[in-house]
Amino acid sequence: MSKKILYIVKSTVSTENVKEFNEWYHGKHIPEMMKLSGCSTATRYEALRAEDEFTFMAIYEFVDESTFCNYEASDAKRYLVNDFNQKFGDKARLKTSVWKQIYP
Repeated sequence: MSKKILYIVKSTVSTENVKEFNEWYHGKHIPEMMKLSGCSTATRYEALRAEDEFTFMAIYEFVDESTFCNYEASDAKRYLVNDFNQKFGDKARLKTSVWKQIYP
């Protein structure tokens, strides 16, 4: 049985850029990520309490490791990262992690 992969992207942005950041993330980035990456779902959260400085978290679910690895090596990822950097590279900070399902 293949195990799901979670690609987690934490972000923080200055207060004056939050509205623009969220509008771009919800209206452009997530729809493009869903279309181009092969991920099966995308969800986004805002911290109520956190152990680090990041205020937002996006979780992209991939059906298996192979699908995620294909995304990692793709032109789509390069495009999405470049688009983020052009729009918010000097306004936001990111931290990513990748998790493999181990149960059930």
